[in-house]
Amino acid sequence: MIIVVFNQKGGVGKSTISTNLAAQSAKLGHKTLLVDLDAQGNSTHYVGFNAREQSLTVADMFKQAVGIFRTAKKPNAFVHATPYENLFVMPSSPALAEVERELESRYKIFKLKDALKELKDEFDNIFIDTPPNFNFYSKAA
Repeated sequence: MIIVVFNQKGGVGKSTISTNLAAQSAKLGHKTLLVDLDAQGNSTHYVGFNAREQSLTVADMFKQAVGIFRTAKKPNAFVHATPYENLFVMPSSPALAEVERELESRYKIFKLKDALKELKDEFDNIFIDTPPNFNFYSKAA
């Protein structure tokens, strides 16, 4: 199951809701993925993951789509374990803002869908936290 938490307004609890839904899913024993598409990275932070310490984020996955990476990596390379059992994160990064324009200009709207298609058999539930506006990442989700 894939659930997208979206609202165009900021500060309405999207990150809190998506993180808590993912945490509850994991607590119930479901292998759960939280995808943080908000460059602010609150969901990434809430699950105890420091994206600065890791090299591969959701932004890197999108950079790969526009040819910035030399070698292609499978979507699961961008998924990381959290300190919580059954809960995994595809962490956010401020670099999401940098790559957005390039993604739009190259019509890469389906890259997230393609990645999730590859990951859906690995996870029981996938929750997506979106940014507080109707931008490329919200549309992709």
